[in-house]
Amino acid sequence: MCGLGVLTAIVGLVVGVVGLLKGGNRGQAITGIVLSGLTVVLGIVGFVLFVTNFQECFNLPSQAEAQQCVEQKLGVTPQSP
Repeated sequence: MCGLGVLTAIVGLVVGVVGLLKGGNRGQAITGIVLSGLTVVLGIVGFVLFVTNFQECFNLPSQAEAQQCVEQKLGVTPQSP
């Protein structure tokens, strides 16, 4: 469900703009637009940070190597079963 927040924020932007243009509750419409815009911006920043930090892990040949790369970057030590 990753990314669902950004999708709902885009819908929130559209609904807020429509509400503002139709002359509904102006305060709620502006609040919705601001919060939805903030969510979209934070989602984009988070995605960019994720890609820049873990880009080299994406090109490894196996899932196990990619997982080990991510764990090393996060400073996680895997526990043995």
